[in-house]
Amino acid sequence: MKKLIVSMLFFSVLSWAGENAQRVKEMKIFSAAVELIQKGILYNCKDCIDDGADRVLKNIKLLEEIKDVKEFLPKEQKYAYKFAQKTAKLIEMYAKDLKDQAVDPKNINMQDVINDYSQIIVQCTSCHMRVRGW
Repeated sequence: MKKLIVSMLFFSVLSWAGENAQRVKEMKIFSAAVELIQKGILYNCKDCIDDGADRVLKNIKLLEEIKDVKEFLPKEQKYAYKFAQKTAKLIEMYAKDLKDQAVDPKNINMQDVINDYSQIIVQCTSCHMRVRGW
C-alpha cells in the first residue's frame, strides 16, 4: 500500500516537474530514500532504515532554502514556500527520529519507526497537495 502511494507521488512529481530536470532528480532521490525505509520496515532491515533516513536528511536541505522553493513553485502558489519549509522541517525531524531508532538495532521500536515513516509520507503528500492544488 505504501509503495503504491510512493509510486503515485513519484509519477506525480514526474508529470508536474516537466522541464525542470533537476527537480525531478531531487524528487527521485527522496522517493528512493522513502522506498528504502519502507523496505527496511517490511524486511526487518535496520540498515535500510538507517540508510534511507540518511538519504532523506542529506537531501532535505534542498527544500529548506527559501530561494530554491520559490523557484519551483507555480506562480499561483508562491506564498506556499513557508508551508514547504515547515513541511521540510517536519520531514527532517521524523528522519532524525528514524536515525535515532536505528542506532541500537537490538532495541529498535518498530512501532515508532512505522509511525515516523508514516508521518514522512503524510508530510510529503500534504505539501504536494497544497502546492499542486489536488
